Amino acid sequence: MLAQWVRRCPHTEWIEVRLPDLAEGSEHLVYFDNPSGEVVKVTRIGIYGDYYELIDGRITQFDSTPAEYLLRMNWWEKLFSTAPVPKGLTEDRQIVSRQTYIHGDLPTQEAVDSFLTEAGLFPVKKNCWLWKMVDTGAPWEIWIGDARSDNFVSVEGAIVPIDIRIWRFPNPHANL
Repeated sequence: MLAQWVRRCPHTEWIEVRLPDLAEGSEHLVYFDNPSGEVVKVTRIGIYGDYYELIDGRITQFDSTPAEYLLRMNWWEKLFSTAPVPKGLTEDRQIVSRQTYIHGDLPTQEAVDSFLTEAGLFPVKKNCWLWKMVDTGAPWEIWIGDARSDNFVSVEGAIVPIDIRIWRFPNPHANL
């Protein structure tokens, strides 16, 4: 449906861009656009990240849909103001996003954990890098996964998330 929508958009323009490889992971191919100083992330074909739930006390992984992937960018921006910005879609339905390249050092896991705690999150399974934010009156909890130190950068005493997973989960304690 997303690809059909893009094809119908009057402002759609298919362009080919070649950039040097920067890195790659299980979810993205990552390139560096030197003139803009931005990282370009392209989802792998058919992969839009994942999310986790606790089922019988065990972490269970589920694949995200393209819509959930795009919602993740929105929640990430609301919480931390550093999210990649979705920019387009390839013919293979890979989502393309751009993110400012952030120069810095790899923080310690203790620094990341402190950053998340100060941001109002608390660990669900700290040893699995799984955290959540709960507002007892809200119908949803916001969960953050893959919150390990190599997905953050330390810049001038601040911690900045550069590759995290965010999703919402029904709040079992909501005051509805």
